[in-house]
Amino acid sequence: MASSISKTRNLQTYFSSANRIPKLTPLFSTSNRVLSTLAESPIDSSFQAQEKKSWSRYLLFLPGAITFGLGTWQIFRRQDKVEMLDYRRNRLGLDPVVWNNISSSSSSGDSGSLEFRRVMCEGIFDESKSVYIGPRSRSISGVTENGYYVITPLVPNSSDPKR
Repeated sequence: MASSISKTRNLQTYFSSANRIPKLTPLFSTSNRVLSTLAESPIDSSFQAQEKKSWSRYLLFLPGAITFGLGTWQIFRRQDKVEMLDYRRNRLGLDPVVWNNISSSSSSGDSGSLEFRRVMCEGIFDESKSVYIGPRSRSISGVTENGYYVITPLVPNSSDPKR
């Protein structure tokens, strides 16, 4: 027992006389390396952190910029569609053109004037030249029906007695 008391007194006098804190040895050698590299280059680590922040800012900014650009494009596109629909509505509101009074030579030169115009024409459907486009399907109230589009040419009656 006396020997243990003397050892304790020796340690107390050693620490109190030297006023030192005992040096602790690290448990892992890798943590010591990490601590030494951080202690040696604090500027490099702060630069790397700033570099990561700048890239993250760009990555967060990019989806917002893309979304803003697409939204702006949709606004311009909507305006074009509104103008196109107004043009068509105005053209369909005009009085119908009587097709039998128009000769084929005058209509081919000025086809833009007939765009989106209603036409009145008298004639006979030529069913021998009918074209079936399909198969097509349509759904009405959940019931699907299969069918075809039928395109039948109309041969106009000529107002010219020589024809």
